[in-house]
Order: sequence, then structure tokens, then C-alpha cells
Amino acid sequence: MTSRFTVAIHILSLLDLNKGQSRTSAELAVSVNTNPVVIRKILGILKKAGLIHIQMGQGGGAMLAIEPDKITLKDVYMVFDERLFVLHPSKPNAKCICGRNIQPILLEVFSETEQVLVSELSQKTIHQISAEILKRGK
Repeated sequence: MTSRFTVAIHILSLLDLNKGQSRTSAELAVSVNTNPVVIRKILGILKKAGLIHIQMGQGGGAMLAIEPDKITLKDVYMVFDERLFVLHPSKPNAKCICGRNIQPILLEVFSETEQVLVSELSQKTIHQISAEILKRGK
């Protein structure tokens, strides 16, 4: 898994903290401490998912498309086609008892674990993250 999920939460939280003001990829990149190109790629994904609006041109930038208390971390997680657990790309040796049986077992464990993760992520919103940022910032 890459850090895109983490960066997306950062972006959405910053947009919430700047209510009603659009932010450019360059401005967001300063906060994340990354290249604006990285931010633009993630903004494109968030826009496609309907979580943000992007206004092009001078004075443009990104803004939340949904109220931040309605965006759960699950919503953000599901936007990315990445999962924490993946199988090895090569098929194990079918002549080996472990190789023959390990993948179906791991798929079950991974599925159960991800269900717990998604359930937990659905309990937190972007607004809760932003509120915690403000609380710790004081």
C-alpha cells in the first residue's frame, strides 16, 4: 500500500480547516511536504470520487464537495484500489502442502481483517480528524 490514503486524509482535513476557501495543489503540497504533482494526482482521484470540486484558473483550487462530517475515512479508503494485504504474485508450489493451501487460508484472514479495518474507518470522519488537529494545535 502506498501513502496515497494518508495524503488524501491530509488534503481533505486541510480543506475542511480552510472552510469555503479553495486551495491549490502547490498550497496543499507545502502542508504535505511533497511535490504538487503528487497532490494533483490524488486530487484527481478525490474529484472522480465526488469528494472534492476543482475550479481551474486563477483563483481556483480544490474545495470539499461534501460536508466533512459526512466523509468517513472508509469513504476515502475505498477510493483507492489498494489493499493492505495482497498475495505473492507467483503461484506457490502445488506439490507442497503449504503451497497448495496457504493462499485460500490467507485470503480468508485478509478478508476478515479488512472488514474490521473498514468498520473502524467508517467510525471516523474528516471533520473529526480536523477537530482533533485544532485541539492539538492549541
